[in-house]
Parts: sequence; C-alpha cells; structure tokens
Amino acid sequence: ISMLKIRPEKHRLIAVVGAGGKTTLIYELARELKKAGYRAAVTTTTHMYKEGRYGFVPVGNGVSGEKLTGVSPEVPRGMLETYDVVLVEADGSHGLPLKCPASFEPVIPLETDLVIGVAGASAVGKSFREKCHRSWTACQSMGRLPEDLITEQDVIRCLTEKFGQKKNVDCEYRYVVNQAEVLSKKQMERLLYFQKSQTDIGVVISFSMERWYNS
Repeated sequence: ISMLKIRPEKHRLIAVVGAGGKTTLIYELARELKKAGYRAAVTTTTHMYKEGRYGFVPVGNGVSGEKLTGVSPEVPRGMLETYDVVLVEADGSHGLPLKCPASFEPVIPLETDLVIGVAGASAVGKSFREKCHRSWTACQSMGRLPEDLITEQDVIRCLTEKFGQKKNVDCEYRYVVNQAEVLSKKQMERLLYFQKSQTDIGVVISFSMERWYNS
C-alpha cells in the first residue's frame, strides 16, 4: 500500500489489469488493508479462481469449473456500501506474464478510483508468441513480430502506454512488475533504466521472495 502510494480513503475501488501476478497482488493488498483495520472485499469482472486467500472469499456471479464468473461493471461500486475498499480483478491473461488488451478488454468497473497494471518479468527474453497474451495485438501496437524476443523496454511500454494496461484508464494509475527474481543483474538494470523514464508510479517486486526492489 505504501510503495504504491495507495490511500484507502481515496482509492476505495481498485481495479487490477494485465498479467503475471494480478491475483497475488489483489490478495496481498487485501491482507494489508485488513491488517490496517479496513474492511476489504475481492471480486472480478472477468474470471478468477474461486478459492480465496488469507480468509477472503472472492465475490462472483456463479462458478464455472475452478473459476468464478465476473460480476457486471456496476456491481463493485455498490459493494462500497458494505466495504471500505473493493479490489477487482478486471482482466484475464491465460496464465501468461505479459498482455496487450483486445478491443473488448479490460473490464474496468464503473467509477473506479485507481487502476493497477501488472506484468511479469519472466516474459523478458522470451518471444511474444510464447509469453504474451494477445501477442498479435501487442506486436501490431509496438511494431514487432511474434517471433521477436520481449525486452525490458517492451514490458515497461505495455505497462505505461495506452495500447497496454493504461487502455481506457481515466482515473489514477499505478503499475507493478512482478517476478523480479528471474532477472539477471543486467536485465534488472535495463528494466530500472526504462522505468525511470516514466512519470507513472510503479514498483518492481518479487512476490515469491517478498521483496520490493524499488519504487
């Protein structure tokens, strides 16, 4: 919460989009909010696994296999009558670490206060075809080919440009690069170099190692 400069009294409806750690980020934020004394809820406007974490049970509109089906975009705002903060998984990525949204994505709830974009560092050095959801859309937007290898700059671009995780964002925005433990020292230096060229608030993290690298 602190590193992403989240203010629970102001950022009451938070949507998380992108790939490579959305669900983990949502539950980590929910746990921090609960510890700080806030009533937090987790839901989705797309799909997410029905099993919760840390005592939180995600709210959905039914179950399909192992996943909840999403609520309509106007529902999360109404949940604030009961909860202090509502965290929404508003995008899908088929388990891949990078994503460029299609024309109908993401499904950001109405009157969202803050959007957080997520990408996984494990995409670096792999091809768009292999590690990017909607790879053709991403390649068209960035002038790349599906066989091209994803660079550190590509990850930051997907997180900070309107064709990527900032698509349809008309509120405050933050971003997270997850899976930092897979990066070499040189890759980390390049990632931080491109990150510093941006004005958006963003952090690099390893959830598996519970370590923030920078903000």
